[in-house]
Amino acid sequence: MKATMTRAERIDALRKLYGPNCFHPDCLKPFKSDDEITFDHWWVPQSMGGDWSLENLRLMHKRCNALKGDRIPNADGTLPPLKRELKAEAKALAKSERPAVCETCMSGRILLPGEECPDCGSGPQPAIAPAALQVKPKECDHATTHCWVCFLGFVPRKAAILTVLDAEYLDE
Repeated sequence: MKATMTRAERIDALRKLYGPNCFHPDCLKPFKSDDEITFDHWWVPQSMGGDWSLENLRLMHKRCNALKGDRIPNADGTLPPLKRELKAEAKALAKSERPAVCETCMSGRILLPGEECPDCGSGPQPAIAPAALQVKPKECDHATTHCWVCFLGFVPRKAAILTVLDAEYLDE
């Protein structure tokens, strides 16, 4: 094969290797004319130093080539999702319905390190006290608020479940 190929020769060679249709996985439509054809640097994008060898090139519509951009295909020939697709997925997940909150432990928010809720089985969440309950040691009552002394275990604290149970006995 010649060192340099004309556009027509390169198109014919790629058609023989990979078929006559657009190579983009979401398209695969035939070309109406050779004017629609662009060369895509499939495995190594041109922006990353991809060469013009036939092993690296594929035939695509201009729009399909632009959609692929400089994404590198997966080993199975599929393309990884676009960044905007990932952002949309994360946004949808953030807007999804929130799980029910355990009334006993407030889904772990009132548990101390090492405690576990007997109703839902969750541990302390978050690992440190919620910002709304964090106070300086001099202002801490070590029962309803939290300071660094509480979390290091210097001040004995009653388990959250015992606090809840005591409150129930007081109501009776």
